[in-house]
Amino acid sequence: MRRRLGWLVAALVVLAVVAAVIAVVTVRPSLSDARDRVDRAFTPLQAPLDARYQALTRVEVALDTGGAATRTVTHDLTGALHQWQQVAHADDPAAQVPVANQLEGLAQRVKANLLASPRLQAIQSLPGALGAFDQAVVNPPAVAAFNQAVNAYQHARTGTIRRLVADTFGFSARAELELS
Repeated sequence: MRRRLGWLVAALVVLAVVAAVIAVVTVRPSLSDARDRVDRAFTPLQAPLDARYQALTRVEVALDTGGAATRTVTHDLTGALHQWQQVAHADDPAAQVPVANQLEGLAQRVKANLLASPRLQAIQSLPGALGAFDQAVVNPPAVAAFNQAVNAYQHARTGTIRRLVADTFGFSARAELELS
């Protein structure tokens, strides 16, 4: 009886190993292809995003020179722009997109604060700097293509077996690009 149980356990272990190898061999290439499509779809967005955030730097300068350097939104904007400068040319959408999304949110915060704050409204260069940022448009079809590639990649990562393979081999989640 014990011998039969030993063989049964050994057979189950072998079966589990074979199933894991099959999962890796079949799932990993599709994950890799989907991630590569995300990276390729991001390539045409890099230069326009960099130009957009260079324009956002003018907003930061306007806030600083206008006496709003101590405001939380200015401090947050300065930090996020510094992060962007560190990742902008890294050719790593997984690092760039979250920072880009953060910068977009901060730009919206500045706009909301401008509407609500007479002190910010007194900064004459701020509306022009925000206008320059708004004019630095990133091609919407390219953003849509990138987000579609991200969604396909995220879908390829779902499911019990796929998620295990993705987590084991470093296929981390990717964020969509959310431009304002």
